[in-house]
Amino acid sequence: MSFEVQREALEHDAKIWEATSGVLSTSSTSAAGLDLTTNALSVVSDFTGFTSTYSTIQDFVVGLLSDGSTATSTMAATLRDVKKQYEADEASAAARIGAEWSPVQ
Repeated sequence: MSFEVQREALEHDAKIWEATSGVLSTSSTSAAGLDLTTNALSVVSDFTGFTSTYSTIQDFVVGLLSDGSTATSTMAATLRDVKKQYEADEASAAARIGAEWSPVQ
């Protein structure tokens, strides 16, 4: 695998993580809007604790989705940082040895 292919693979993977972050963020927003109230269900749901249990689970799922969105966005940024570091290291190495070495054509 060439250096160029590796850089392309890093960017490709970063785009996948970024897309995943977007899906998780959208899902988090959607899940946050799925409220169930006593009026939507019945008074019995309040008596049995269903409404509060649902709300607790909903908050938990929204938190997981939001955290997942943040984590996958961070992963995309990290992959892009690694790509930039590879490029900077390559440029630095080329500058250091450029005058002493030239590739054979």
